[in-house]
Amino acid sequence: MVNSNPPGASCTLTRNQESLGTITPTPGSLYIEKTKYDILITCDKKGYETATYLNHSGAAGATFGNIILGGGIGWAVDSASGADNKYDTPVNITLSKK
Repeated sequence: MVNSNPPGASCTLTRNQESLGTITPTPGSLYIEKTKYDILITCDKKGYETATYLNHSGAAGATFGNIILGGGIGWAVDSASGADNKYDTPVNITLSKK
C-alpha cells in the first residue's frame, strides 16, 4: 500500500532494476512477492518534485519462531527465498512543491 501527500501521484516500484508495477493514482496497492531485496518506490506528480522511498526487506517476526520450532533447515529455506522477510506497509511519501 502506498499513500502520497498530496494524493493522486503516480508511483513506480522497482527491485534490482526490474519494474514491479505502477500505482496510479495514489493511494493504491500492488501485490508484491516477498524477497530478500529492497524495493525502490519513485513517485511523480505534476507541479511536485520527484520523491523516492527505499522499502527495506527485513526479517519478519515469525522468522525467529521458525528457527526455534523448525530448526535451521526451515529457516535456511525461507531465508534463501526471502519468504521470511517483510516490507513496510503502508508506505507514506510526501512530495514537495516545485
